[in-house]
Amino acid sequence: LRTAAADTLLVNFDCLVTDGFGLFGRYSYGSTDLFPVSDTLPGGQINAQSVQVGVAFPDLFKKGAQGIISYVQPFDVLDGRDFLASGGGDGAVQQELEVSYRYPLSQNIALVPSYYWINNVNNFGDNPDIHVFNLQTQFSF
Repeated sequence: LRTAAADTLLVNFDCLVTDGFGLFGRYSYGSTDLFPVSDTLPGGQINAQSVQVGVAFPDLFKKGAQGIISYVQPFDVLDGRDFLASGGGDGAVQQELEVSYRYPLSQNIALVPSYYWINNVNNFGDNPDIHVFNLQTQFSF
């Protein structure tokens, strides 16, 4: 490619409905114009979107803790699959369910166990599901 210019739009919201319950969501759309190095190669455009919606539970079981459940479509190719090495998948859309809990041990240290269930990996319907269990320690200074 000689250049690739992109126009993107991102919208998000976070709403604390009650002291112990919140909603959040994000939507993004991107359109990328592709300009090849050689004039003999076709140029084109890739259009893709991403979506995330979820619920949050602030102060769940302990002040400063937070539980989160969210649904994500990280990369949905709408147009321009011909320009992607993988073809943008086989028409399936990758989907993820994420569950995490931030448990503060002190003012500056928290444990964050998480679980991710990913299906239609890399936008291929035949790919097996992936299950990820993660435990991280968060240091805030």
